[in-house]
Amino acid sequence: MKLKAVITAAGPGQQHLLHQTLATADSGRTTIGDFLLELLADAVDEIAIVVPATQTPRFQSLFAASGRRITFIEQSEPRGYAHAISLARDFVGNSSFLHLVGDHFYLADQGPVSSLTAELIRIHAAEGCSVSAVSATREGLLPYFGAVGGPAIGPKLYQVDTVLEKPTPTEAERVLTAAGLRQGQYLCFFGIHLFTPALLQILAEQPGQSLSAALQTLSRRERYLATILPGRRFDIGAKYGLLQSQLALALGSSDREEILSLMLELTAR
Repeated sequence: MKLKAVITAAGPGQQHLLHQTLATADSGRTTIGDFLLELLADAVDEIAIVVPATQTPRFQSLFAASGRRITFIEQSEPRGYAHAISLARDFVGNSSFLHLVGDHFYLADQGPVSSLTAELIRIHAAEGCSVSAVSATREGLLPYFGAVGGPAIGPKLYQVDTVLEKPTPTEAERVLTAAGLRQGQYLCFFGIHLFTPALLQILAEQPGQSLSAALQTLSRRERYLATILPGRRFDIGAKYGLLQSQLALALGSSDREEILSLMLELTAR
């Protein structure tokens, strides 16, 4: 199944993040943008990246050597996340599409990071509906993520019936419980989605709404699933997010012992 993908990178706090670099074990340095392209692997024919107005040349330069078919869509003013996705309607057409946020870094628990999107594609192909990746997240992090609730229909697979944007712990406890999670944990968005064209129709009908509100409407119009993927996400836009990403990448590499020694030296001072 070949898909199109939409990456949003136009937010005021996002526009520089795809250009940030992480060191790899082979002494190279790879940008966050390159890591996101690895997520898509061979499953995607074309990619659209929503960028800030006037910033297209800068992003073209970043991805010039990627060899991927990339379209840059400018968001003329910062009108929010949902609006950024809606700008890709002509690019997507009447097809399902992958969506990635531009301010996250990802690692798979095992194998290549593209296995994460491959699992989302597998579920979409089997179930024929939108599916969002989610992560079991402690309640102290609820102010940073949208969250979903609904009954479990399989191992780490949920039927979404409620979507809230950055809920309070009280709201989450009341309406976002999900089977199989520890107390005080909730299903928060992972930053990878596979949407049917129905989402773009909803965004066109109700401009100005948040993505969470649009997804709540989607869950009422058609089947909408969420799944816990075997991987980790790091919010590189958050304080120390880029540092956490670098440490996780390094600790999972052949440089693990060297990094642990460096950390011990720093903490001993």
